[in-house]
Amino acid sequence: MGILQRFLTDIIKSARSQARNESVEPVRATDGLSAKVAWPTGSRPGMKVVILNWAEGENDPFSCFNATLKRYFQACGKDVEIIQIGDPDSPRRLMELGPPIEFAFTWQGIGSWATLDNGESLWDCLKIPLICVHGDHPSHCPPNHQFDSRYCIHLYGDAEFSIYSNRHFRRDQGAGIIDLPLLFDEKPLTQRVGDWFVMVKNVNDPATFEGVWRQELDKATFDVYMMAMETLKQKISTASHVDIHHVLDELIFQNGVDWLRPESNFPGYHRYHSMIDHQTRCYKSILALTSIRDFPVRVYGRGWEGVAKTSPPGHVFLPARDMAASQDMYYTRYGLVDISPASGLHDRTHRALSNRSAFLSSANVEDIGIDGEQFGSLFFNFAPGNLAEKCAAVVADPEAHLGVSQQFAHDNYNKARIRDFVSKLELLARTAKGFSIV
Repeated sequence: MGILQRFLTDIIKSARSQARNESVEPVRATDGLSAKVAWPTGSRPGMKVVILNWAEGENDPFSCFNATLKRYFQACGKDVEIIQIGDPDSPRRLMELGPPIEFAFTWQGIGSWATLDNGESLWDCLKIPLICVHGDHPSHCPPNHQFDSRYCIHLYGDAEFSIYSNRHFRRDQGAGIIDLPLLFDEKPLTQRVGDWFVMVKNVNDPATFEGVWRQELDKATFDVYMMAMETLKQKISTASHVDIHHVLDELIFQNGVDWLRPESNFPGYHRYHSMIDHQTRCYKSILALTSIRDFPVRVYGRGWEGVAKTSPPGHVFLPARDMAASQDMYYTRYGLVDISPASGLHDRTHRALSNRSAFLSSANVEDIGIDGEQFGSLFFNFAPGNLAEKCAAVVADPEAHLGVSQQFAHDNYNKARIRDFVSKLELLARTAKGFSIV
């Protein structure tokens, strides 16, 4: 198996493990090839941007993101190629592109740790800057956040994620944060139909998850996990925003759980953060839905069977859809109810913004840096009655709610400009190649 074929195979393994919420170790190529990669003669001239796309993720979000990203890069004068990871023809396509490549772009750091058979980084060998934009927490797949190289640039869409990454992955080049542009540029639909709210979320039943923990964890670890969940449930219901991972670190320190500290149990520490983070997202989603029993809601996603058994008739549960086939879900009169995984806006809220659709979000108003007086009606927390109050206001005047949502979308477009995003990537790539920035 050729080194680039091995590289793409390893990317798939990492991405699949990440989707299953597992940790993986970087896989080394062992086919005995030289560290040198000889580009074929007759490579096409001109600087290119390469986007690595993985289409096998649940509901295939990356294909949507990358199709828009390609158009953004092209609008800024780039010659762009999307490499479909897993396509048998992808190694040949990557080879034929050849140098000079301005930079490669990947989501979630997939492929950042790829190495040659002698242990050298693929990106160091090819001298291609790899820009990794992370939209999820580093605990979920640590190897995708650890690679340290002048040619590897880690960027996060949320400051909480960047702080965790810089604290636990000691790289010479620290991770930064970046304002993402709206990653959807679909042609707007013409009609809004249906008097209901929409939730789009896959969940795991809490009781089932607790049963898995009880079987797989020793008693001491199980007790720590359950203590963390009970603490977070209490905080979530009383605070406007909770930094989950700060709370988890405090619990380790306050309760003397030395065997779960990162310096003594690095894998266990990240698994603790990953499992609790994942389960807290599910808890918040279920809590939000059950708090609005008096309102009509259509829920798209897996894992809701247990909740559906006791839900009112106005709550309708439907299968998840691939992202490319779900635009119409955002065009109901009441709009989206979205649970953010951290303090910033979630990608589903971004899609509502792009479609000029109505939404309610659990993102933290202060961290977003918006006018709370003007846009506070769009954001909720998990205090008893808070979301129900917001939903009641929407039902009373859906057109007014839509107008505020659309004004927020307009302001958000002005805050996260496409050209600013692309310019930052250009500067980072030039710095990685050793060019001075004047």
